[in-house]
Amino acid sequence: MESRYQSMNKKLNTLITKHDASQPRTIHSKTKTPTHTQPRVINLTNITLTQEQMKVLSLGPQYALEQKPSTYINELIIEIENAIKKLEPKWQNMYRHQATTHMKQIKENNKQNPLHKWQQNLINKVKKELTSKNITITKADKSKAIVMIHKMNLQVKIIHFLQNNITQRITKDPTDKYNKQIHRVAQQCKLIINKQTHKHRTNLQPGAPKLNVVIKTHKEDMPIRPVVNNTRAPSHKITKFLNTRLKNMEILPNTYNIKNSLEIAQEISKIHTNQHMKLITLDIKDLYTNLPTQGITQATKFWLHNRSHQIEENR
Repeated sequence: MESRYQSMNKKLNTLITKHDASQPRTIHSKTKTPTHTQPRVINLTNITLTQEQMKVLSLGPQYALEQKPSTYINELIIEIENAIKKLEPKWQNMYRHQATTHMKQIKENNKQNPLHKWQQNLINKVKKELTSKNITITKADKSKAIVMIHKMNLQVKIIHFLQNNITQRITKDPTDKYNKQIHRVAQQCKLIINKQTHKHRTNLQPGAPKLNVVIKTHKEDMPIRPVVNNTRAPSHKITKFLNTRLKNMEILPNTYNIKNSLEIAQEISKIHTNQHMKLITLDIKDLYTNLPTQGITQATKFWLHNRSHQIEENR
């Protein structure tokens, strides 16, 4: 319990001694100048933003804007009071008195703190500018950069991707149909999914997966990489469940699989090479969308059958 309050006091002292952000052009100290060669903001449009606007955008989509002092002070008061209530009654008033003293100092030091107003004002101006000129912002692939692009140009890239891949336009949303089929099959698999956990394996309110895109700024013509959000898809929960079950069964030998790039780097370092050898890497285009469903099903059946024979032999 004492360590909890030491942590709370440290948080209070940090806020009290916080750098005075009275100069609105000061960027938050946690932001560092990127060291990679690719810029943090890639502008594919003909509009020009001010240097200040570019600085705010370069902070990235995950950067948290400076909060209003009143916002985090109120949150801190609630956290402190909740923590104090868990102390013994004889210590509560003493900690409340200390907290009150600290909070007065925090309020006094943050009366003139316009950083949050400056950042929010710049963000609002950028949003207004982009909206008026029909420009959107998306992420870059394999980097932390963001890309400014006209919505029409992005739409063209998406259409081009769909035309070059095996896609088909449908006139009716099949989500309900698939959802009923998944429910029916799940009810029949009593050995794998018991009745009590059946509702936890299916989405009660499913929806069609949504397509998001990132732009491959490191490639020629900057094509898109599709990112499909399957969270609400009818098969999302049951797919995760089956994937976990299959992994636990260890049905695959994983002879040629690696966990990450570090593992392959370690394996390559063990290979003895000479000047007559060449190292070749192959990249499979759209791997997952081109995997044959029938072949995957047959392979899964084969390994499951092989695994069942191993279990019987071990018995």
